[in-house]
Amino acid sequence: LNVGERCNIAGSIKFKKLMMKGDYGAAMDIAKQQVEDGAHVIDINVDDGMLDGLAAMQKFVKIAVTEPEIAKVPFMLDASKFDIVMAGLKWCQGKCIVNSISLKVGEELFMEQATLLKKHGAAVVVMAFDEQGQAATEDEKIRICKRSYDVLVNKVGFPPEDIVFDPNVLTIGTGMEEHANYGVDFINSVKRIKEECPYVKISGGISNLSFGFRGVTKIRESIHAVFLHHAITESGMDVGIVNSHELLSVDDLEPDMKLLCENLVFNKTPDATDDMLERTNFERSVLEAKKKGLPPPRKPRGKLPNLPRVEFDYDKIPPKPATEPPLPTSAAARNHVPNPYVNTTLTHERIQEIRSRSTLSPAQRNDIDYPQPVDLYPTDFP
Repeated sequence: LNVGERCNIAGSIKFKKLMMKGDYGAAMDIAKQQVEDGAHVIDINVDDGMLDGLAAMQKFVKIAVTEPEIAKVPFMLDASKFDIVMAGLKWCQGKCIVNSISLKVGEELFMEQATLLKKHGAAVVVMAFDEQGQAATEDEKIRICKRSYDVLVNKVGFPPEDIVFDPNVLTIGTGMEEHANYGVDFINSVKRIKEECPYVKISGGISNLSFGFRGVTKIRESIHAVFLHHAITESGMDVGIVNSHELLSVDDLEPDMKLLCENLVFNKTPDATDDMLERTNFERSVLEAKKKGLPPPRKPRGKLPNLPRVEFDYDKIPPKPATEPPLPTSAAARNHVPNPYVNTTLTHERIQEIRSRSTLSPAQRNDIDYPQPVDLYPTDFP
C-alpha cells in the first residue's frame, strides 16, 4: 500500500510554502498528482509551528472531500497533536487512517485517544514509542508494539485489523556505528510483530531511511527500492509512506548500485557508508554537469566484486596421497618400465621427410629401432 507523502509539510517544501501562503488550490493539485502517480492513500500533515494547524487541517480536508479525483482514495490524517487529527477526522468521509498515537503520552491517555478513534471508525497508526522514548532496536520495537496491541485489543476492544504499527524507520548511513543496523532491525522486527500480534498491519515512513543522502534523489530512491523489496517480500510489510512519482523497482537498479544499497541497508561491510557517499558525490557531480551542459564525469570504479572461483574438470579430481615425485606423462614412466624407443612407430610426415635425407644406406635405414635385450635391466628397475 503506497501512501503519498507530498501533502506533508515535513515531506515537501513546495507543499509547505503553499500552505503558508494559503494557496489551497495549488495544494489540491499536488494531492491530485499523487493519485495519478499511483498513491493508494493521501497523507495529510499541516502541523507546523508557524501555521494554525487546527484551522488548516479542517479547511484542507473540507476542500479535498469535494474533489472527486482526490476523495476516491482514503486519507491518512497526520499530526503530532491529537486535536488537529480529530479536527480533520470530523470533516472526513469514509474510513480514515489516523497517524498517529503512542504510549509516550501514558497508558491512560493512550486508551482515551484510542476509544475516540474507535467511535469514529478510523484505523490507527501506532508508533513504537512509550514513556521511555523511541524504540530503536529490534527487541524494543517488538516489546512496545506487543504492549500497545494488548492494551488496544484487550482493554479498549479496538479491532486488530484496524491497527497499523509503525516500528520507526530510522536513518542509516550517518557514519555512526549504532545507526548502521537500523535497517536490519526494522526488517526483522516486522516479521516478529506480525507473528506476535495477529491481524495487524505494518507501516513505515520510508523517507526517514535516507535522510543522510538528501539532495540526490537517485541515491535515496535506490536505497528505498532495496529496503522496500526485502521488507515487503521477506517480512510482510503492508504500508509505506513514499513519494509515488519517484518510486523505483529493485529490478530497475544498476547492478553496482544495487550492491551498494544492499551493503548499506543490511550493514554487510564496514565501508558501506563510505562507498555510498562516494557514489553520492559522483551522482551529484553528474547533476551539476548536466545543468552546465558538460559531459558527465567518469564513473568511479568502486570495489571489485568477490565472485566465486571458476572450477575446471581437473579441480574435481579427488586428491591422492603422493608417495613419489610427479611422473612424466609417457606410458613407460607411468608403468615403471624402460622406454622401448621403437623409432619405426614414429611415422609423422616431418619425421619421414628428415629420414629421407639420411646418408645411411636403405638397409641401415630400416634397422633404426636399436632394440635392447629384455634382460638388460633387473626386474625391480627402476
